[in-house]
Amino acid sequence: MEFSAGIHILPAVDPQPMPEDWTGSGVRVFEVNTGRATDRTAIMHAFAQTVPLEPPTAGRSWDAFSDSFWQGLYELDEERVVILLRGEHWVNQPQGEVQTALDVLQDVATLLKEEKATVGRPTTLCVLLHD
Repeated sequence: MEFSAGIHILPAVDPQPMPEDWTGSGVRVFEVNTGRATDRTAIMHAFAQTVPLEPPTAGRSWDAFSDSFWQGLYELDEERVVILLRGEHWVNQPQGEVQTALDVLQDVATLLKEEKATVGRPTTLCVLLHD
């Protein structure tokens, strides 16, 4: 798979990617498993367990999560970041809070690529969805 910013769905026939698949390639990898969660607080909690959030957020709002997620990844000072996002509801017709989370992830991926938003230090955020 080509490494590119944004959200990508991995076909079910593809082998499940593992964080060690990128070891030594200059890519920072986080694996987030939300299981069967579909509510905002549980989704945010799953991210907080693995991905740096700055400042930490406790499910207050999607805006707070977006800001915290962006800042946490920006402060890593990494050029390429992969989030392996596993869970039952990410791939097959996401709706409600799951779709809102995907919108937030896409917005953050877009902003992290912008030279102006990152003060000349862009990050490529690749979110891989796998059920």
